Amino acid sequence: MLDEFARYTALQRDQAPLASLLIYLRRKGGYVQLNQIWREMGPTGGGPFWNQTTLINKLDKLERLEILSVERRILPSPRAEAKKKTNTFYCINPETPIYPYIFSMLRIFKDEPERYSSRLVDRPLDRLCLLAGRGSSSDPMLGRELDAAMELIGEVFSVGGDEVKRMIKERMESRGMIRGRRREMEDDQSADGASEAKRKAASEKKRPGSSPRGEKE
Repeated sequence: MLDEFARYTALQRDQAPLASLLIYLRRKGGYVQLNQIWREMGPTGGGPFWNQTTLINKLDKLERLEILSVERRILPSPRAEAKKKTNTFYCINPETPIYPYIFSMLRIFKDEPERYSSRLVDRPLDRLCLLAGRGSSSDPMLGRELDAAMELIGEVFSVGGDEVKRMIKERMESRGMIRGRRREMEDDQSADGASEAKRKAASEKKRPGSSPRGEKE
């Protein structure tokens, strides 16, 4: 599959439309209706495709290469509910070798704090095929995706592998996805304090109180 895809991409005089289409579908994550793809990737949405036939031809070719999965669903017509029409939906096949590396075709730029933009690298499809070719079919999909992401982060910020790991860890800690050592120590101290307070409260409860004595006449 990868060899056929590489041969197909080598025929692309302009790699940007096909690369943009793959990134678009990867971002969507699930099945996307053909009409929506044309609306957002065509001239109305400022996309790279000016001709719907060209878009459909590329989608059909990607389907034959098993890069895309296709579903045809019968849906009611929005203009007349009594009528029904067949709609075509496309989704990137997550089992394809290029799937983990699609975002590597983008270069990310930091415009201002907490705001980023991206654009295609030079010869994006060549880069995609190169990275996918390096991956071993025996590697876990998640591991290959993380490797590609870390390589991209290293290139964007011009840092080494250890610094990339530190940046990822700090980001995950700030989002509460993982806990750092300091946070763990603080949580442990809080837990110890709460346990001590409970023990004291229980001890006070068990202590016998002074029984009231009657006054002597």
